[in-house]
Amino acid sequence: MKSRHMQAFSWAMAVCLALSSLLAAGCHRDGESEAVQVTRDAEGDAHVKVDGDQVDKNLEQAGEELKAGAEQVKEAANDAGAALERGAERVNAEVGPVVQDVMDDAGVTARVKARLVADPDVNAFHIDVDTVDGRVTLNGKVASDYQRKEAEELANRTEGVVSVVNLIQVAGKEALPPPPSGR
Repeated sequence: MKSRHMQAFSWAMAVCLALSSLLAAGCHRDGESEAVQVTRDAEGDAHVKVDGDQVDKNLEQAGEELKAGAEQVKEAANDAGAALERGAERVNAEVGPVVQDVMDDAGVTARVKARLVADPDVNAFHIDVDTVDGRVTLNGKVASDYQRKEAEELANRTEGVVSVVNLIQVAGKEALPPPPSGR
């Protein structure tokens, strides 16, 4: 893909070429009498004759051709824009739901973590919260069984939580096997 600078340069070159072609078209058009004639006399001096009416006619015709070319460019740009929009819609249809699920899970994690932090009885700084499809997993260490159970209850009462797996360990106790999934 071209960089923005290269694209800008390409457009600038196209405009310059169009303008120079327009100016040149004012002087001579195929199939028309020449608007500018240069002749040399016997001494080699150049003589220039300009037919102003022919120059005006040639410029008008070149302007019409330029307008027609601009319309073609406009149509092509509109077609390209429509194709890009269709492509973006297809990408959104395929990727959008995945992104929405991740965003939903991130929101659930944030809400659970906020509830844990807001509760003075739970040491939330030692609890990790992970969410997948609304299923929350709590990991970490706390000082008491009460803190462990309170963290699970807070998570269960949080909007968007489907189920909670409590893997929090109580300091000084062996790790408990995870409970069966469900609320």
